[in-house]
Amino acid sequence: MECSEPDCGREAAVELDIPWDENRAVCPAHARVLGQQDGVVALPLDGKEDEWP
Repeated sequence: MECSEPDCGREAAVELDIPWDENRAVCPAHARVLGQQDGVVALPLDGKEDEWP
C-alpha cells in the first residue's frame, strides 16, 4: 500500500487516526510531520512495526 499523501511513492507503514478527517495510511516520513498535530494518533500498520520508531 502506498502513502496516501499526494506525490509520495513511498510505502505506507503508519495509520494516522485524525479526529476531524478520515484516517490515512502514510509513510513514516509523513507520519512524523502529520503526527505532531494535536489529537492525531499514529499507529504502525500490521507487519510494519519495525519501520516506525
